[in-house]
Amino acid sequence: MEHTSRGADSKSPAQRCSGALLLLAIASLLIACGGASTSDNGTTGSTTSSTPTLVWDPVNAPGLQGYRVYYGTAPGTYLQPLGQGLSTVSTTYQMLGLSSQTTYYFVVTAYDAQNESAYSNEVSKTIP
Repeated sequence: MEHTSRGADSKSPAQRCSGALLLLAIASLLIACGGASTSDNGTTGSTTSSTPTLVWDPVNAPGLQGYRVYYGTAPGTYLQPLGQGLSTVSTTYQMLGLSSQTTYYFVVTAYDAQNESAYSNEVSKTIP
């Protein structure tokens, strides 16, 4: 009976799995789209912000290089092609320069050297 050593090959499936885990870990990533505050009773005179801040849960995956933020003005349609979102290493992102009286839709992905996750859940904000 012949035995062969798998040595370095034994890590190959784990490396492939880490990419798959990264893709799954981001599924419910985006948890808030803050930046606006209103009074408790919603009356006029409340303050609003035209600079939303996105906040999401961190992804704990080996080799994680960062996150990409995608946005657009229609649900499910983003101005940046996949792989070209706004890059950050933080789990918050402040959106600057958005047009007033416009509703924006946001998603986030996580990426490493070889993989980018699926989009997170989508959130929206209307800029006052």
